[in-house]
Amino acid sequence: MSSHTYLYGKNPLKEALLAQRREARQIIDVLYITKRELDNPDTMSLLQTYNQPYTLSTIHEIESMVGKDTVHQGICATLIPDTLYTSLEKILGKKSASPRLLVVLDELEDPHNVGAIIRSAVSFGASAILMPTHGQVALTGSVIKSASGMNFSIPIIKIGNVNTTLEKLKKDSFWIYGLTGTGETNLHTTKFDTDTVIVIGNEGRGLQKMTEELCDFRLSIPISKRAESLNASNAVAITLYEWYKQNKY
Repeated sequence: MSSHTYLYGKNPLKEALLAQRREARQIIDVLYITKRELDNPDTMSLLQTYNQPYTLSTIHEIESMVGKDTVHQGICATLIPDTLYTSLEKILGKKSASPRLLVVLDELEDPHNVGAIIRSAVSFGASAILMPTHGQVALTGSVIKSASGMNFSIPIIKIGNVNTTLEKLKKDSFWIYGLTGTGETNLHTTKFDTDTVIVIGNEGRGLQKMTEELCDFRLSIPISKRAESLNASNAVAITLYEWYKQNKY
């Protein structure tokens, strides 16, 4: 299995190029473009605007890297691994006059859920997303595609253990909110007026028992009785929007 992290598709490419210019560092290692895509004036304009070198490739060669059923749009890039993640210490070192918001993923397995959560986190002003290294889908090409490249607009942090990290954040004055359908704290009556961590659990199992016990609040979202529960990414989006209304409007 390849050790590369691939980017594919036009929107993720544009976001990576924007991030390279914004952060003044190289994120793309090698960019592969098909001849057909090079004939696309929009694509060529993008590459010229950001002075991005590329390697001419075939659809077959790109599919050998990212898979035959992948929607790559004739664009594929290998990414420099160290540019995809940042450290928790760097984020905690940035103090803010307004409350900070972190999103912790607790062993999510669906790349589309993770991608959607990244997009919501960027949309609603989160400071970073924390992802454990075990039991959790990594920042793969599929996640990046689902996120439309929004991962380049928010710090992504690898953590070794969710519970150890939550304990550290509690010591740094963060309040921990665990999303669970049976939580006794109603989202609609919650006041987010301090540094906040939102924790979302596995799509099927939910939060791990010890993780749930570490949360200061077990947060629930009232929904119609006609539905049993919300999709993980939808639940996070609703929660982040509530935080955003209180802190960013």
